[in-house]
Amino acid sequence: MIFLVAFLLEVFVLTVIEYYTWNTLYTPLVCLMLPYTAILLLTLMVDGELGFVPFNYESIIVWHVGLILFAIPSFCIGTALKKMDVNIHPSPQELPVSKFQIGIATVLCLLFMWKLKSTLSSSTAFLGTDEFAEDFAGTGVWPHLREILMGLIIMFIYYLNRKRWWLMILIVLMLIVQFLYMVKGSIIIAVCAGYLMRLYCGKSHMNLKIVLTVALSAFAVFILVYMVLPLMGNEKGEADMQLFEFVIGHFMHYLTSGILGWSYDVDMGIIDKGDISIILSPFINLFNFAFGSSEPMLSPVNQFYYNTGIALTNVRTFFGTLYIYTDYGQFTLYTLTISSLLYVLKAVSLITNNIYLSFILFYYCGLLAMGWFEFYFFHLSIIEVPVLIGMLAVISCIGKMIPNINISWRASR
Repeated sequence: MIFLVAFLLEVFVLTVIEYYTWNTLYTPLVCLMLPYTAILLLTLMVDGELGFVPFNYESIIVWHVGLILFAIPSFCIGTALKKMDVNIHPSPQELPVSKFQIGIATVLCLLFMWKLKSTLSSSTAFLGTDEFAEDFAGTGVWPHLREILMGLIIMFIYYLNRKRWWLMILIVLMLIVQFLYMVKGSIIIAVCAGYLMRLYCGKSHMNLKIVLTVALSAFAVFILVYMVLPLMGNEKGEADMQLFEFVIGHFMHYLTSGILGWSYDVDMGIIDKGDISIILSPFINLFNFAFGSSEPMLSPVNQFYYNTGIALTNVRTFFGTLYIYTDYGQFTLYTLTISSLLYVLKAVSLITNNIYLSFILFYYCGLLAMGWFEFYFFHLSIIEVPVLIGMLAVISCIGKMIPNINISWRASR
């Protein structure tokens, strides 16, 4: 219990320091820290109850250390910006919605509709199963097209207002694609990143209604993934109380699987210790692919599954996973480095007032906000999504220049 009390005190102190450093709570450290704290307290409510395994309070220690390390670059960079008289208040340049981005989103939605129709007629798997999801958008160019949708969802959620209500149609269609792929994290991260940016920029305001909406939306995702889609895909499927209890159980399992998975791992003596190459796998895999290396692709998927009470889990939270694949020195260096890079990105976005850099920053904040579940920074998407957002920015800029180029050319004639 002393570990919990000390941790909660640390979270409070770091939150206050972060606010006075950046004049906002929508920062990478807070996005990592507060969601984990909330899910931790929820996990403790079912500690050893309802079939869940008991919680090991010593598993909090790695988060004690990790958050302090993560906070150091934040404080240093924020203090330096204040001494440079840089305006640290959120004010990214507000741009009109790009027609090119709307066009790309529309084309991609039509392509995925075609792919869904094709998969329904060719796949032997039921809709709503992992096998169907893999056939639908798990191979070839389709996973990369889904990453483009990730960036577009973040952008369109930010741009959404009463005059642009029609953006909701595209947002829903793009989210349906993510639903069909059955990766709940992709849905949550995209929506979370877009809404965090709205809160950061003052386009929305945090209140009880928002909190309840988020909670109900998260539960709705599970209803869709574990109940609606399987029933649609299986003609013999029937909705009953047993199925509803199954969905509720898996919802609680999902919320607690990272924290209880790491806690159970600590109980077992961390038998899944690995090498830092797993943490760096997106860079290593990309390097090997670019230079035609014969080395096999590294997989970040943990092969050790633990039963935490309702189902199996192989996720260990952000700092838990980082600890598994590093030694003490590597853990310290990586945490300081990733925090420094994110806060440098934040500083540059403030100095340049560039909204696309803010989109990239809050994509990473969305990944951090899922730190209570897993370490998402060992996936290729940490490179791919920012690059694709940058490409969308360039395409949009070129699109705006085309009319001016035509006018200039006609004038020269």
